[in-house]
Amino acid sequence: MELSPSDGVVVEGGSLGVSISLTALRPALIERAELSLIRKVNYTYGRGNVYGAVFPARERRTEVITTVALPALGAIPAGTKRELSGRLSIPSDGPASVRGDLIDVGWSVRCVLHAANGQIIKRERLIDVQSWGRSSATDIGHPPVGENLEHMTMDFIALSSRILEPGTPLTGILRLRATDELATRGVRVQLVRCEEVLGGPDQDADLDASESEGYRHSESAMATATVRSAGTLTAGTVVDLPFTVQTPAGLPAPSMLIDNLHVRWELQAVVDLPLRRNPQMSLDLLAVTASRQPNEGPRQSTLDTE
Repeated sequence: MELSPSDGVVVEGGSLGVSISLTALRPALIERAELSLIRKVNYTYGRGNVYGAVFPARERRTEVITTVALPALGAIPAGTKRELSGRLSIPSDGPASVRGDLIDVGWSVRCVLHAANGQIIKRERLIDVQSWGRSSATDIGHPPVGENLEHMTMDFIALSSRILEPGTPLTGILRLRATDELATRGVRVQLVRCEEVLGGPDQDADLDASESEGYRHSESAMATATVRSAGTLTAGTVVDLPFTVQTPAGLPAPSMLIDNLHVRWELQAVVDLPLRRNPQMSLDLLAVTASRQPNEGPRQSTLDTE
């Protein structure tokens, strides 16, 4: 038995057509056939013990999202082929497919045949469910966040978009303004995936939870652009540094905030200073793994481009 999704792209809130092709190796009587949509959610959370130590624990959950009955095949002579087809609805409330360090969400379709002799025949195939990131759409309303800015200010201007799409580069200008004389060693702009687990099983999401209460966090730089050197900056100097960050063709996860699982994407700029803490500016993006609709125009940034 072979499963073949007939739709090339599977997007949350849509539907998936599946074709099933089977060949009887010997005479068979198929009394019932079912097609199911399966979601597997795995994540790592923090767990404390009575001695105050914290260690990573793994939660695994498998859910049958929906099941549809297929036409009964009845008697099938040996060597005979049969074709079946069905359609499954993809829920719109996610989570969609995620491949991360702490969070992993996988989807599959499964066909089960029940033969008259009690034999059960199963086949399962993985699918990729894409997302528009709606559950985390408020991320692009967040202002930039700076760190270690005692000696300079940093701003993103002329940013091409705060919507992160697969294979679409982000362009913009990083503006630096020094308040003291600074010798810079380098400047980089990077695309960072941030994962947060806000609690363990059966716990409410808590942004203030400690690691012993389930909180876990990880960051991964997915793309980095080295910007031209800013050189030595004098007090009051303003330097504009254009940049282009190449977005990976296949994003491993969309922006997502569902229950206790949060995936964020940031555009980070870091200035490398000798013997000082590196100034840093981070701006939240909205990452989508679904393709843009053909009739959509370019997506514009909500950031002031001056």
